[in-house]
Amino acid sequence: MSMPGIDPSGLGRSLEEAMRLLNQASGGGTPPADAPPLELFGHGSAADGQVEAEVSAFGRLESLVIDPRLLRAGGADVAEFVVEAVRAAQDDERTRRTAAVGTPDTAALTKQLERVSEDAYRGFNKMIGDLDAITRRMDRG
Repeated sequence: MSMPGIDPSGLGRSLEEAMRLLNQASGGGTPPADAPPLELFGHGSAADGQVEAEVSAFGRLESLVIDPRLLRAGGADVAEFVVEAVRAAQDDERTRRTAAVGTPDTAALTKQLERVSEDAYRGFNKMIGDLDAITRRMDRG
């Protein structure tokens, strides 16, 4: 149901843009919707290669290999080795991704975020004004 004079889609787009820019600036999370698909993988290992991990773009775990000898030996630190290998793979992927796409221009991103914030502020003020006008009309009856 839509109220006259209120266009919430503009606010939604502004908020989506803000989230995309924040994600881009932080260099993590999910890839932006308009980003080209990256065929980057990161590799990491721990426990002298007995635990190996591979992650795809943006750190998604794709494979984990644990040498059965490590498990049979009752390695109490297997979980630590897994975490170490996955983190190494994520660091490797992040390094490769940064080399492939570069580092974000934080000054430009800050300006874009300021514009998005201003647009959202104006949109919210307009929506509040429209709701107030509708409420007054309803009270008059």
